[in-house]
Amino acid sequence: MTDSTRLPAPLASWVETVPGPLKAVQDAFRARENSQMREVTGRAGDYNVKVALKPALYTRETRAYREAVPHLGHAPALKDSSADLLALFLTAVDGEPLKGEEPPARRRAAHRQTGPVLRRFHEAPPGHQAQDQAAHHVESAQSGLDKHIAQAGDHLSTAESDTLRRLVSTLPGLGPLPAGWRHGNFRERNLLWNGRCCAVIDFQRSEPGPLVSDFVKLTTSLGPDHPELRTALFERYGRSPADAEESALAAFAAAEPAGALVYGPRHGDAFVTARDRRAVERPMQEGRR
Repeated sequence: MTDSTRLPAPLASWVETVPGPLKAVQDAFRARENSQMREVTGRAGDYNVKVALKPALYTRETRAYREAVPHLGHAPALKDSSADLLALFLTAVDGEPLKGEEPPARRRAAHRQTGPVLRRFHEAPPGHQAQDQAAHHVESAQSGLDKHIAQAGDHLSTAESDTLRRLVSTLPGLGPLPAGWRHGNFRERNLLWNGRCCAVIDFQRSEPGPLVSDFVKLTTSLGPDHPELRTALFERYGRSPADAEESALAAFAAAEPAGALVYGPRHGDAFVTARDRRAVERPMQEGRR
């Protein structure tokens, strides 16, 4: 019957108050290292149960599901939440995480489908002054970079550290950037593609801020090797970044990999280390041209 032994007892009891007795519980294919995700089946169908690692992540995600995600259309819906358990009970959406192994045409189609979805998320009412949050995000990028450079140690050369600092130092001079709801972890693994449409998931880092910062993780993971995916995304997003946003994107992209070069070696994650080593080397190569 119910395989609820795979859920902690308090969580299992809470979950069964929503769909009733569970028929099955299994690991979700999209579980993350900073959350717990289970796929559960009840009499009313399939759902996802997500437990946040930290109260701040739970707070961000529940707020995003209440205020911004309903504007997306094809997306999970929040059915219930528990602040005591840091748990969210979500409807399931079909699809598999988008991967680089997808045939090129399917991958482009997925990015095209994602463009208007992300635009709707960005334009959802932020609930408070997004511009203030955008200014705070700029400040955090600068202060965070210095901290990560110090922590990275020998993983960054002096020349690389200086290049990253130079790029990030341009942010305050770019003026106010377009602001609104930002996903916070927008990358291919958080796009569920079913061959017809894409659903965006994982809103635990969502909050108002500078919109262009939402393209950083995708930029650093894809690199310059797939300009066709950027074109496909922005065609349906409805606009390309303005000049100031392009400069901000380069600056935010410079701040991003320094932190990962701390995380990757510390956790033995060779993929993250290699990916962000390439992201650090890119502005160095561009500076020599």
